[in-house]
Amino acid sequence: MSDIETTPTSFSGTLPIEARTVFRLSSAIFYLIGFVITGGLVAAALYFDWPTWLQYTMYALLAIDLIYSVIDIVVFQKWKQERFTYDVKPLEIRLHHGIITTHDVLIPMTKVQYVHAQQGPLLRKYGLQTITIGTAAGSHDIYAIEESFAKSLREQIAVYARIEEEDVV
Repeated sequence: MSDIETTPTSFSGTLPIEARTVFRLSSAIFYLIGFVITGGLVAAALYFDWPTWLQYTMYALLAIDLIYSVIDIVVFQKWKQERFTYDVKPLEIRLHHGIITTHDVLIPMTKVQYVHAQQGPLLRKYGLQTITIGTAAGSHDIYAIEESFAKSLREQIAVYARIEEEDVV
């Protein structure tokens, strides 16, 4: 058999369950920083005896921050992981994502200029990578996919788009 017959004509799927954990951890870190800042404002309001209405505003801000962070980490990150789909075909890449506002992006292979893989500390811990597909109009990400699959997907996109080896990072 030749390579063409054994190579699938389409790579498609959703994000792995580990992506949900990565999304939740990164959101938790973001909200923790917000809590520290908001807590500092509450402490300053009490220490410097700011007007009562301003103290209550700081308490309300802290409560809103807490409520929204719990909803985001528990619900929205699950939905983000479940609702992201991708489909890579020889002539196009289709990305679909979004919770409230949904995005359906169609990238013709003729417009792909580069394919880049990145992996931060959280992604590395869970064996995941994010693939960035660059075009003249911008870049698009396929978030948190398995590292071994990401490599083959990145190489297959490069083959479909006829990108030279030095542009595949």
